[in-house]
Amino acid sequence: MMSISLIIPIYNEEDNLNRAHHHFRELNQRAELVFVDGGSSDGSVTYASQLGTVITARKGRAAQMNAGACVTHGDILLFLHADCYLGEDALSSMRQCVEQGAVGGCFTQRLTNDSPAFRRIEHEGNRRARIRKVFFGDQGIFVRRDIFQKIGGFPEVPIMEDVEIMRRIKRTGGEICILPERVKTSPRRWETEGVLYCTLRNWLLAILFAFRVPPEKLSRFFAHGRKIYQR
Repeated sequence: MMSISLIIPIYNEEDNLNRAHHHFRELNQRAELVFVDGGSSDGSVTYASQLGTVITARKGRAAQMNAGACVTHGDILLFLHADCYLGEDALSSMRQCVEQGAVGGCFTQRLTNDSPAFRRIEHEGNRRARIRKVFFGDQGIFVRRDIFQKIGGFPEVPIMEDVEIMRRIKRTGGEICILPERVKTSPRRWETEGVLYCTLRNWLLAILFAFRVPPEKLSRFFAHGRKIYQR
């Protein structure tokens, strides 16, 4: 049976870690759980140390996730945001998918807000994932360790590292799974910035990135929005 390592980058996530205490405790019974702190100034490290292994790394989601991957031992690497929650059968379905030959994939996203606007947002995101095999980190990216090492891990860019790593995974030619099991995701970025603004900004980001605008330029242009991600 393939083993699983769960890697969670954190930066001032005390509230989320406290809220999800039982969720992470349960995950730690079924997978290696590693939190990678980017220099939090709150109680994140204290809370995380009660839930799994904690290491520190240079701040930046890509750098933190790469650092976490280096200290883990699992055959499958799952990268999860601190405000995301996995369904009960998510890990077993992911393992089965990879053991049957997939190189990686993600879960079906469910935003934890009952507004019709959020049903539309998650529908479009899940549709994009199924059709284009391109998805974001809040959908729970997983990949076989050997593939992750082969492609060089996450590109250490300030933004869009999740989309770029999926491009690299796709180029390996292996199967990519979009699992029906849900990952429940906090809608805090949309609630904080506004649904319309956040959605349009994300579309524009994706378009500019597709036209090879460097991530460094995108990061400077969208500096305000990046505060929501706690990168």
